[in-house]
Amino acid sequence: MLKKFALTLSCLLLLPFFAQLLFAKEEKVKVRFGIYIKKLVPDYKEGKFNTEFYWWMIFDNDSTKTGISNDVITNMEYVNAVEFPIEGFKEEIQETREIEKNKFYYTGFHQGAFYFNPDFRMYPLDIQTLKISIENSLLPGNQFEISADTSSYINSKQSRHLWGFSNDLITNKNESYFFSKSDIEIGKGVYNSNFGDPEFDPISVYSRIDTTIKLNRSFVPYISKLLIPLMIILLLVYFVFYLPAEKIDIAAGLTVTSLLSAIAFQLAVSGELPDIGYIIYIDKIFYTCYFLIAITMAQALVTFYLDDSGVESQKLKAKKIDLAFRFLFPFLFFAATIIFAI
Repeated sequence: MLKKFALTLSCLLLLPFFAQLLFAKEEKVKVRFGIYIKKLVPDYKEGKFNTEFYWWMIFDNDSTKTGISNDVITNMEYVNAVEFPIEGFKEEIQETREIEKNKFYYTGFHQGAFYFNPDFRMYPLDIQTLKISIENSLLPGNQFEISADTSSYINSKQSRHLWGFSNDLITNKNESYFFSKSDIEIGKGVYNSNFGDPEFDPISVYSRIDTTIKLNRSFVPYISKLLIPLMIILLLVYFVFYLPAEKIDIAAGLTVTSLLSAIAFQLAVSGELPDIGYIIYIDKIFYTCYFLIAITMAQALVTFYLDDSGVESQKLKAKKIDLAFRFLFPFLFFAATIIFAI
């Protein structure tokens, strides 16, 4: 009887301990991550950008409690990197320091290329979104949590929309593009596979940090490269409205020559871009030019027949049509450039 009582008492005393083990939450390793982008050069045709940046990690970890080593915590990977070697992140580490007991600081340097999906729908007014995505390759989201080291960015007194940018990027002298904004966001990497390993969950979720860079194309250089040649071509067409109606042969020569020049120019512009399956802004401007050239030719024919009729009222009508088109032609072109840009 005494033995049973002692056994029951022992079980009651140990019950809180077992309950704590049973319902205890799995402790996450929390990492603060920062990035300082030194250089960045886009390659629009290949859909890649080359970059150089420094990175750092700060985290608390008592491996005797978490059962996770610092080696595992720092086993990071660049999700969208081009030809990045396995465990290459560890090879980038330049300094390791224990700031205080069980609090660690790691820093490194990366040089390499990343994939991105260029969007040319508004070319040459396009804004490209470039991303550097990083996550731990070994620890899922229930064991590892990554966040931006906002305190370091705040201490640098850098504007919020320029966090992670070096002065070289901010004062970029490249005439083709400039960097307008950076966003450091926390997301999730979801993998709907156990990769053939029965010990893995069928769906895995990993904590991810994304550094998003907004790259704007400088429009001014493209005025000389695109708009000025187009306006010269259209100017030749515009002269048709000042020709006598009987000069139909000159009008036909100007419109046909301008049409062929515009087509050749569009092909040259398209050759600078990768193969894309959608209509871009500059294409719409070219289509507007084709339309204007076509209606100019039609107008020249109409005024020619009206003038050739010999009827004074018809000749007067031909002159009025010429006068109307002198204003309508430039209005349609500039209206199209604005409407398509909205």
